[in-house]
Amino acid sequence: MYDPRNKKLELLTFQAFERRLSANHPMKQTVLKDLKIKQAEVSGENEIKYRLRLIDKQKFMVLHNLRLQDEDGHFQMDTLILSKFFNNIVETKNWTVRFGANGQVTRIDNDGLKEGFQNPIDQVKIQALRLKRWLKNHHFPDIPIEYLAVISFPKTIIERETPQDIIPHELIHSSDLVFRIQDIEKKYNKPILSKSQVHRLARLLEHSHCPVEVNLFEKYGVRSIDIVKGVFCTQCGTLPMSRFNKKWYCRSCKHVSIDAHKQALRDYRLLFGEWITNKQARYFLGISSPDVTKNLLRKECTEMIGKNKGMRYRLG
Repeated sequence: MYDPRNKKLELLTFQAFERRLSANHPMKQTVLKDLKIKQAEVSGENEIKYRLRLIDKQKFMVLHNLRLQDEDGHFQMDTLILSKFFNNIVETKNWTVRFGANGQVTRIDNDGLKEGFQNPIDQVKIQALRLKRWLKNHHFPDIPIEYLAVISFPKTIIERETPQDIIPHELIHSSDLVFRIQDIEKKYNKPILSKSQVHRLARLLEHSHCPVEVNLFEKYGVRSIDIVKGVFCTQCGTLPMSRFNKKWYCRSCKHVSIDAHKQALRDYRLLFGEWITNKQARYFLGISSPDVTKNLLRKECTEMIGKNKGMRYRLG
């Protein structure tokens, strides 16, 4: 099972960004709300992966979070299942869906807020149309493309406004996903692709994936000075801990740690990149001594380039 774009790194970056954003920043609550959405996305993705562990790996290849380019821009698929007989797009949803008259869809989030939303079946049908066109442009045989919209969590409700409103057959709970794939499989008995073509297609999709690079600082109008510095207490979360005699001390709960700086350096890497100087590390960790900082960086970093004050360390 191949995952060209694991959302875990996105989530870790978002968590570091929220954790380090000043509590009185005007965008703090917006960031918190969006972080909850991101956490639900990752949880939903993990639920789908968990369900798909039961499918026959000899028959199917599974790719997650694909974003492809075509003549109309980019289109994204949460999950794409490849086989010799058909392809299947799975669009994941993490919220309560209510269907009304004429296909009107209402999304209800965990806080009970309601808003009109694009019909998830229409969304995945468009993805299927664009994928079919993409495959044709890349000279692959015309293979059937199935599609499903999957509510990732079993407790999430699929509702209808009135008994007369229709819930689409393609909208299912994740608990039914493997069984629905088995039902779809029964529809096809003539292979369109060879096994080698399926693998070649998977490699091409991997190579063609166009990840979205989101700059959280730009998105929320946050400056680097709005990011709080220092080492969080690993026991109570208080900021900052103080460095003394090769240990970190929390003034609030009196906790002592020898490696509390590791999380701070991970935060720095996620937010500002993998390279750091001694001066930058001193500022971010709240250490005054260049020698103490140098010793910490030499232990934590995988590579060093430059000399003297121009020395840069690569965070692992």
